[in-house]
Amino acid sequence: MSAASHTPPRALILAAPAGTYVMIRLAPENGWGPAALVGALLLALILWGPAVLRAAAKSFAVRNAAKKATKTTTKEGEK
Repeated sequence: MSAASHTPPRALILAAPAGTYVMIRLAPENGWGPAALVGALLLALILWGPAVLRAAAKSFAVRNAAKKATKTTTKEGEK
């Protein structure tokens, strides 16, 4: 695989400029350290935020299904 055929993830194409812009805009007011932290946080949020939300929703759905199955099994056992 050569560098010419490499396509970065779409989220990275959006996240890198957003993180850089925020960092540059905040640097004169707060200094480079805090600005870099906020830029990195924004970059991470854009890159991994949707995946974390999907995983949480899936986990919540599985948990609810397990609770529902437990309730159904318990009610059938009482009869």
